[in-house]
Amino acid sequence: MMPNFIKHKVRPQDSLASLASRMRMTEDELKEFHNHNCGKMDKLWFTNLRGVEFVLIPTLFISKEEQEIRKSKMLPSKEYFKGFHASKYFVSEKFEEPHKKDSNFNYSVNLNIQNNKHGFAAETSLADFRKNGIASDDKVSSLSLACMNSIYPIPYNISQKGKLGSFLDHKNLIEKFRNKRADLEDFFIGDISKSYIDWFVEKLTDENYFFRQIQSSLLYQTLFPNLEWFHKKTGWKEAFYIYKNSFPVEFNFQTEFTFDDPDLVKTKITGTNSENCSLRELLKGIRIENENAKDYIDAEIQIQYFTHKITKQLYEIKSSVEILHQNEVFQKHHLHITQN
Repeated sequence: MMPNFIKHKVRPQDSLASLASRMRMTEDELKEFHNHNCGKMDKLWFTNLRGVEFVLIPTLFISKEEQEIRKSKMLPSKEYFKGFHASKYFVSEKFEEPHKKDSNFNYSVNLNIQNNKHGFAAETSLADFRKNGIASDDKVSSLSLACMNSIYPIPYNISQKGKLGSFLDHKNLIEKFRNKRADLEDFFIGDISKSYIDWFVEKLTDENYFFRQIQSSLLYQTLFPNLEWFHKKTGWKEAFYIYKNSFPVEFNFQTEFTFDDPDLVKTKITGTNSENCSLRELLKGIRIENENAKDYIDAEIQIQYFTHKITKQLYEIKSSVEILHQNEVFQKHHLHITQN
């Protein structure tokens, strides 16, 4: 195998700086390359080359700056583009709580991304629900799914950075449900069913509430991320929803990138809460004055994104949220989203 360097005979006028400059390297990069490959030859310690007979110079050198540029080009852009999402994903979701049986959910997400006057819109629908491996057969779960199915697909505006921005046409969702309500009431009879349908209409009519319930789920927070996450080089603070029907809590986040796979880039985002929040506040979904510090929670978030190096399309997501109270696990929430 041909070596990836040549042995340069040091001349009187040579210096580490002049050789590095000719190779468009920094002095430290040339020194590091030579010392890594020189074996029993003299190592480079100083900028002058006095007493050094040969310097190993790379035949094909890519600077750290150029390496970073090349890596950056393998990541999704900072602004949303139509090819970022596939048309379908399969989801497995798991909830773990002490002294309770784990709850496992499986379903699929169908996406239809279209251009519109605002930029992009996403039509979404969920299907193929199974709980603990079984299709829902109890009345309340079946009615809940039927109510949501009656308004699918739900169209959203996508923000420039890739997050869900708002409903594209909230009034149309209300109208779709109104047109199908009679069929639901014919199939789901009884006072309990009527009360649930009335409740669903009330929540659906409140646009801000209904959108927040969808937007704040772990599914939609991770499936429609802020694309700037893929270009973070330093830590940052951002609010994140960690519990259903509650408020967002501020986290300190860090990002780590792995390019080892020949086809996919792994972007790992980890976060710990930087904002005080008691368990009671989290469960009630409201802030409470003068909460005792011993009741504060600790929370950790981990999200791993796998995106294609060439197409930049989102291939897979592995995420988890862990909530601790008084050093004991209160809840672990795992979510796995993949194209197959």
